Amino acid sequence: MKRNRRLLTKKKVLFVYLGLIILLLSSCAPTAISSDYNRSLNFKEYKTFAWLPKTHDPKNDGPFDNQIVETNIKNLGSGELKSRGYKVDTDEPDLLIDFYIDVANKVDHVTTPVYGYAYNYNGNFTGPYNNNMYSYRNSYYNNNSYINTMPVVVGYSNQDIPYEEGTLTILIIDRKTNTLIWKGWSVGSVTDESSFEYELPSDMRRLFKEFPVPVIVQPKQKSK
Repeated sequence: MKRNRRLLTKKKVLFVYLGLIILLLSSCAPTAISSDYNRSLNFKEYKTFAWLPKTHDPKNDGPFDNQIVETNIKNLGSGELKSRGYKVDTDEPDLLIDFYIDVANKVDHVTTPVYGYAYNYNGNFTGPYNNNMYSYRNSYYNNNSYINTMPVVVGYSNQDIPYEEGTLTILIIDRKTNTLIWKGWSVGSVTDESSFEYELPSDMRRLFKEFPVPVIVQPKQKSK
């Protein structure tokens, strides 16, 4: 009997862990990517670009807004633009590039099921008593029906999980007309600077896939 109870307890713990895993997987939503641009323009007519300067005070910089983050964003963004044929020109660029990061506190309302067990002695929880119920052949000591009872939902647990939501926005401006011509932004949950930096290369690639000019595919060199 003690062994049966230990096995039952282990099963309860297992289902709790499964519930936690499902909760974690559901909360790890991918970064959402969006963009908009002036569709009356031919973006291939622009040839050069430069990043707008930013000022940073190491004493006041936040974890998502500092010189290290700025350098990584500019390097990744420059690489994306260069792969599309644009060149850097800090004197008279056709395009000016800017970015900003916004982090807001959010709360995720999560409802998870609470599991229990309908103790099914001999597989006959609701059925009438019969003479063979406790026979040697049908005893739960032998067929383990007490142990193999399936879990059932007995209620629900509500939780408010706080998290931080970060938005990275890239702006591209026509320098001569001083008008915004393209805007791309990514939105996702962030925990710290390292997690933000880890996701940054993927987010930047996905952002610039929304850009109206595709990557220039270099022809393959023929082997000699």
